[in-house]
Amino acid sequence: MNRFRSLKQCTLLLLLGWLGGASSLLAQRPAAVPDTIRQSLPQLEQLFLDRNFQLIAQRYQINIADAAITQAGLRPNPNLWFQGNLYNPNTGKFLQYGPPSQVDKDAGNYNSGYYAIQLQQVILLAGKRSKLVALAESNRSLARLAFKDVMRTLHYQLYTTYANLYYDLQVLRLFDDELVRQQRLIESYRIALRTGGVAPYEVTRLEVAVRDLQANSANYRTQIADEQATLRVLLRQSAPTFILPTELPALQTSLPPIATAIDSALTNRPDVSLSHEQINNAERSLALEKSRRTPDLTTGILFEKYGNAYNNFTGFQLAMDLPVRNRNQGAIRSAETTLKSVTGGLENQQTIVQSDVLNAFDKLNTFYDQLSTRPDGYLDRIQNISVEATKAYNARTIGLLDYLDKIRTYQQAQLNNINLLNNLYNTQQLLNFTTNTRFF
Repeated sequence: MNRFRSLKQCTLLLLLGWLGGASSLLAQRPAAVPDTIRQSLPQLEQLFLDRNFQLIAQRYQINIADAAITQAGLRPNPNLWFQGNLYNPNTGKFLQYGPPSQVDKDAGNYNSGYYAIQLQQVILLAGKRSKLVALAESNRSLARLAFKDVMRTLHYQLYTTYANLYYDLQVLRLFDDELVRQQRLIESYRIALRTGGVAPYEVTRLEVAVRDLQANSANYRTQIADEQATLRVLLRQSAPTFILPTELPALQTSLPPIATAIDSALTNRPDVSLSHEQINNAERSLALEKSRRTPDLTTGILFEKYGNAYNNFTGFQLAMDLPVRNRNQGAIRSAETTLKSVTGGLENQQTIVQSDVLNAFDKLNTFYDQLSTRPDGYLDRIQNISVEATKAYNARTIGLLDYLDKIRTYQQAQLNNINLLNNLYNTQQLLNFTTNTRFF
């Protein structure tokens, strides 16, 4: 009878401790952060397109390339040259530009009135100007493709960071809920320990389990802090706000044909187009360097007052460098080598793209197999393991080791499920990234 009464007292103490611990924990839970912003992925994407610094900077590169096209199309300015007499030692006078007297003219002395004016224009030969424009247009195409590639990379970073944050918060919620449950149990067992209802090692072992949960929770909190920092940089957001993801698109379990994916990647990826354009750019650069073998022509007219074969001399001028030693050989050889290099780089880039697509397919198939082989009702069966294990342990129908094993099983099952969904989403985004096509 005394034994039955002692068991009832122990159970009552455990129940009171559990209720007291629960009310204490609920009272201590922090209030909602006032600067938390709930953001869907489309809302975040719009902010990213409007505010991301790297995209803005890359757009400026396109504007710079546009300006370079304008500059390449400009013709050389004409050159105006003037020469006059500053000081005449025969007369000891400065700036004598008045006409000489008739006596001086008859004597053949022109001590005043001399000046010469020359106007010259450089004419670019061998189509240099059009080739400069063509090269500048190719440089603008490279800048546009670089912008698209930066956007592709940052889009992938935005999507995967958002998904990682979404699922890490789910894991953190799992740990926090389990931590509340475990702390309630410890509080009740500490009360029971004072009456001798439980052994001290049981309380210690439960405290170790709680510390393990707290360590796991801290690890995920640091990951969430890193993800928040990444999003703040992507969105150029200086305010200390917490971005709370709301939802992700529904999971799709179908794959496009691998040939379609590879063809899309080779057609749509900016880095492949960049390799093509680099060949075009190298060809235009080579054509420009070859045209520079032909020297430019300088033309001009000259008027000279009182200083040439006869008064009021008017003549024309033609000047050209003689391509005897320098025929731009080094620059041409350099351009030819560059062309060979980028031509080989295209084949290598196509190999990389195909490998990227195959890699994404292998990963997706692995995760799809893991998802498809999950038993029916699996999630429902693991959902209440922790609650039922806690009830059974409080009722003393299972021992401490069995209880902790069930708790670990529950946590691992939930973690595996969350990680699987996260890996599936991120790998689908990887396929979108490697093909530059929105398959998912």
